[in-house]
Amino acid sequence: MCRIQKDRDEMAFSEVFDIFAPKVNAYFIQNGIKFERSEELTQEVLSTVWSKSDLYNSEKSALSTWIFTIARNKKIDFFRKNSKLDFKEEDIREFLYQNRQVDPIEESEAKKQIERINDELDEQQKIMIKMNFFENKSHKKIADELEIPLGTVKSRIRHILTKMQRFLR
Repeated sequence: MCRIQKDRDEMAFSEVFDIFAPKVNAYFIQNGIKFERSEELTQEVLSTVWSKSDLYNSEKSALSTWIFTIARNKKIDFFRKNSKLDFKEEDIREFLYQNRQVDPIEESEAKKQIERINDELDEQQKIMIKMNFFENKSHKKIADELEIPLGTVKSRIRHILTKMQRFLR
């Protein structure tokens, strides 16, 4: 790894690649990722090893630990990007209130509150709440997709939640 860091030695990288590519690929497959996609992710991991070799510090961790940390992060990103949450509001309500007598007045009040919140939020606010809470997207991912600064996303979501709280009192 020292030769890769100092000299950008392609032969040294080839050795690292030959040792770790099969292990990283097996790691992805063991975690339920199909073979074709696991190979792509393995390439991404080792490409990151090459491009960010200057970030590796042998005093902090073994090379294998560093590489598998990169692989774990790629795996998490893969599952976040490819997980689709498919649910309906009625399904959630049914789950939350199963085996419970629903008070029709309470339910109609909840519907009114939801309608009030829906009327109060503009389209951009609705999109941000949907992305964050229903699509499980991080603030960073929302910022990237909406092409706005991360701090703006955080403050807008905080503002929206405060606004929503007023209607739930």
